[in-house]
Amino acid sequence: MKRCIRLTIILTIVTLTILSLAISTKTNAASSEISVSIDSRPIYFDVAPQKLNGRVMVPIRAIFESLGAEVTWNNETQTITGTKEGNNMTLHVDAGAATMGGKTVQMDVPATKINGRVFVPTRFVAESFGADVKWDESNKKVTISTGAIAPDGTYYFVYNSKKVTVADLTAIKLYINKFRDSRNVLFDSTAYSNASQVYDALKAKQKQIGGSVTGVQIFGIEDDVPAFSYIHKVQVIPATERWNGVEFIQGTKYFSDFCYSTFKNDSKYLNTDVAIFDVFEQNIPFSFAPEWPVSRLPLTKGEIAKYIDRYNDYRKQIAEKAVPTVVLSVPSNIQDGFTQNDAAFFINRLKSEFNLFEKTELRTYSKELNKNLIAENKSGPINLMVSSPIDNEGAKQGKEYFMNRETVNKQLNANYYTAFFWGINPANRFDTDDMIYDGMTQGKMINPIVQTVSASNSGLNNYIWAPVEQDSEGQWLNDYVPATYEMLQENNPYYFIYQYYAGLNEGKTRLQSFHDAKVEYATQTMKHQDKIGFMSSYENIISLHYLGLADYE
Repeated sequence: MKRCIRLTIILTIVTLTILSLAISTKTNAASSEISVSIDSRPIYFDVAPQKLNGRVMVPIRAIFESLGAEVTWNNETQTITGTKEGNNMTLHVDAGAATMGGKTVQMDVPATKINGRVFVPTRFVAESFGADVKWDESNKKVTISTGAIAPDGTYYFVYNSKKVTVADLTAIKLYINKFRDSRNVLFDSTAYSNASQVYDALKAKQKQIGGSVTGVQIFGIEDDVPAFSYIHKVQVIPATERWNGVEFIQGTKYFSDFCYSTFKNDSKYLNTDVAIFDVFEQNIPFSFAPEWPVSRLPLTKGEIAKYIDRYNDYRKQIAEKAVPTVVLSVPSNIQDGFTQNDAAFFINRLKSEFNLFEKTELRTYSKELNKNLIAENKSGPINLMVSSPIDNEGAKQGKEYFMNRETVNKQLNANYYTAFFWGINPANRFDTDDMIYDGMTQGKMINPIVQTVSASNSGLNNYIWAPVEQDSEGQWLNDYVPATYEMLQENNPYYFIYQYYAGLNEGKTRLQSFHDAKVEYATQTMKHQDKIGFMSSYENIISLHYLGLADYE
């Protein structure tokens, strides 16, 4: 009996010792994890770098793409190829040599597969692409320098670690590594219950880092990463004895990411529903000027990785191509025979009078919209704009939907298309119950531009009732004239559309064009606050959103 007790005691001691060693080893491994940076940019890995046979080994895809190389993997031959500026490097798993520019180059340690990832010596890969490598043993840090100037701006990539799969997070990290002109911060919002808390945490992080902000990319629906809420309360006409001129929709909340585009606001004014009328009525300090672009991918757990793959595929398909712009417009608001709200009319003017669309085709439609939409989708990738009454279910012409949840799932699957929806809001929330979500998850819709509240018609005019000539008695005679550039600046939402397409015409990315257009629209709204309806323009600024992924160069 005593022998059994002694044996039990010994086994217990041994077990506790093994557990203690295991915990100690795990803790030391976590604290000594190897970090890698390229030109001061932290590089993100789904499988941590490791030291094998005295060499620091890293997952090759992350390094390749962070250096700007395109990566392909041949599973049959277990071969990975990186291409940059015409230079090719080919590696075979378990081989001690690689092919670089047609020449065989020996490696100290062969390419090795660990946890499903191909690992290679950091120094070999980086130096093969002309980069300098330094190893800091005490801090377990690899520093790679390409000779490029270290970026000053910080790009924040905000996600919720509880609302992503392993595949989602892997895709996010590889996507982040492609942003080579900014310091990139992967920011977990899990600990924060509302948008104001996330906002304050980002502000604190930026104060710690210093420098400027390049942009904010959000991953997740509003239940994953919180959005700010606001209510429709704006003054649309001067107050009279009968009515104060304020439109106020009670009981309905709308959602916005606008406040993530500047850190100049105080979060105490953001933790309740923002109302534009109250901002001016109560003299609340609030900045309507966006400082950097914000984009949100409104998908949730298990959907993010798939969309990132589709986005990368879309980019490859349109590379070095001029993608045509296609406009589907439902004219409305007819005054004296003149259609005031007709995007097709206005965008055709951008081509004929403002010399835009010089490098791309422009095709506009006002009839048989469903038929023309399907035909255009079959013809190849397009940049689509839709201007019509739109709700969560789709876009209408008359009483019928010409584009809806079924259309984006079943009829528009031939080619990718970007989308710009102008009109009544197709997505007043960032959730999973609208046409936008269906198009991004089940169809081929890429990076739609939407509004979360109806676009204001205040000043939304193709024509302006203006004095055009004097009669014999010196009295000015009015007539309808097409809105000039100067007229657009004075509180006309079409000014945003003009600026957006002008940016694309200059070769800017869609997100940068979107952001710059909002900045200019906000600037002109501030200058023309004497014009009635300026509050509606501010609501347009808060309401306009870029849904999808930020464009990496």
